[in-house]
Amino acid sequence: MRPAILALSIFLLAASAPAVDREAAKASYRQGNEFFDQSRFADAAAAYGHAIEQDPQFLEAYYNRALSDEMVDRQKAIADWRQFADLAANSPDFKYQAGQGSARIQILQMLPTYPDALQPSHYVSSAADYYAEIAETSESERWTTYPIKVAIGNVPEANWAQGAREAFSIWKEMLPLELTAEPEEADIRFNWDPDQNMEGGEVGEEMDWVQFRREGNELTGRKVAFISVDLSRRWSKDEMRAIVLHEMGHALGIKGHSLSKGDIMYFQVQEKNRQVRVPGVYYPFAWKTLVSKPSQRDLNTLIRLYNTPGVVLRMK
Repeated sequence: MRPAILALSIFLLAASAPAVDREAAKASYRQGNEFFDQSRFADAAAAYGHAIEQDPQFLEAYYNRALSDEMVDRQKAIADWRQFADLAANSPDFKYQAGQGSARIQILQMLPTYPDALQPSHYVSSAADYYAEIAETSESERWTTYPIKVAIGNVPEANWAQGAREAFSIWKEMLPLELTAEPEEADIRFNWDPDQNMEGGEVGEEMDWVQFRREGNELTGRKVAFISVDLSRRWSKDEMRAIVLHEMGHALGIKGHSLSKGDIMYFQVQEKNRQVRVPGVYYPFAWKTLVSKPSQRDLNTLIRLYNTPGVVLRMK
């Protein structure tokens, strides 16, 4: 090609390329960060996409969009991470993040197809989650085969049995669980040994009530969660339901606690006080309040735990 024609071609290509609007891109990026911090992941991904349209070399926007799309659509997240990794490969400043992206692609590709209840579409942004507080210790506790079989076993008291079955039914409405009478085939097994005294005494203040073990080979054997319940106290039916709801939350993958009193995974039972008036006199009394079912924050945390390949911070 003659020099004059080559120069003209380069000029025409440059003229046809979209103009980079970095200020508009930064504004869209900041909006995406706000959405991300509000757990509005779909909105965040869209805002980062606008930033990329306005500045196709905005690597931070590619990174954060991929992170957002993990909680929107797995296949889109994989495509986003590939795009980011390809662009970042030529940027020394993003070498570490490029490695992160490649690692997350591999993990996302290995994740199983989850049941409907664990799909990102059931994440309610307004409720947020406590994923960051439990992610590091919980990543290895996710279940990969369904339904998850549960053996409640022989509960020593009728009201405890009723509370335990109510708890199982509540979780079963949200996740694919199956009750089995055969402990050896169960993934989650309850222990009702009256001779086994557990430390801690209040609902949710347990210490190692749930333990994960492998049956067979340490690496390839079957994972089983064993739940031991403290039987040294005269739990009410409602207390037992709260205990089983809480402990099954651990067994389903949440290895940690929430700091919000409205969550079933809050670390202790709450006590409220009220004054009752008897003519001319006020008498204070206290009673315990028990969360009756997993909150949307609890569910959001499970959804994010199962769909996110490890916690990382978004780029600023």
